[in-house]
Amino acid sequence: MRIDQSLPGVPSPGRKPGRSASSASAASRASTGQSSESAARSEATTLMAGLHEIPEVRVNVIEEVRERLSRGEFLSHASAEKTAEAILADLASFIGQ
Repeated sequence: MRIDQSLPGVPSPGRKPGRSASSASAASRASTGQSSESAARSEATTLMAGLHEIPEVRVNVIEEVRERLSRGEFLSHASAEKTAEAILADLASFIGQ
């Protein structure tokens, strides 16, 4: 979605004089057969579906990790190896291996 912040009748820098942005976008929507309302509704539906994919924040887990970090529990060779393995496994799943 593009927001045109220019004032009506005042040309924006870098824009050629002629149709205003709103009439240009209206013409574009008319040619595609899609109204701004249906485009906004479609975008909102897509964003709402994406909200369900965001994992829940578990405050108790975050606090536990903070405490373990402050005690230095993750400053060991074994912790470094586990971290590296987890990063590599995540990278492998990301690139599809």
